Amino acid sequence: MTIRGALQWVFVGLLVLVLGVPAALIGMLTPGRHRKGKVFLWLSKIYAGIVLPVLGVTVEARGLSRVDRNASYLFMSNHASHVDSPALARAIPHPMFWVFKRELSRIPVFGWVLLSLGQIMVDRADVRQARGSMAAATKELKGNQSILIYPEGTRSKDGRLQPLKKGGFFLAIQAGLPIVPVRISGSHQALPVGQLTVRPGHVVVELFDPVPTAGKTEADIPDLMARVRDALLS
Repeated sequence: MTIRGALQWVFVGLLVLVLGVPAALIGMLTPGRHRKGKVFLWLSKIYAGIVLPVLGVTVEARGLSRVDRNASYLFMSNHASHVDSPALARAIPHPMFWVFKRELSRIPVFGWVLLSLGQIMVDRADVRQARGSMAAATKELKGNQSILIYPEGTRSKDGRLQPLKKGGFFLAIQAGLPIVPVRISGSHQALPVGQLTVRPGHVVVELFDPVPTAGKTEADIPDLMARVRDALLS
């Protein structure tokens, strides 16, 4: 790790402490996922608005006119860098519940925030638990609250799109939520997997036309997966 990289992570750690500890406490005292979601929206916007400029990363949002700001969606984004999440938080105006893997809940402060503020934890080794957790969350969505998931399941090591997993598509059909493909470009160059120093760069977050799921069944999942993959690769 370079000196610059070490200073970056010290800064990120301090920022997580300063914002995360009070946010986690507020989350534990806040009833209902809807209210917790409002706190998480506030927190994620502030965090992204501070950390990205300090790291020298600019974010450009495209395609926002393709979605209704008053409607709920299931946003599906490619995932190639730790920069992706703050970039998405900065670019997408909807209040979102993030689907995250169980392992992240064990990270001090960061994991506490995710759990106390109602984000959606899934166990990748337990399909039934994962589906149940996501289904329970969709029942509590209000207004334009939405869900964000990385359908690849994990970060891409080379920046190229990996095979998509079915879980998010099953959830979208079950909840009747339109799927919005979201393509992030530039984040892998800023912070590739395995690197610890963030390079200054420009990240583009582009939203594509929603893919309707109303009336779809599990048999339609392969077609939905193909449509989302085509958008992300376009």
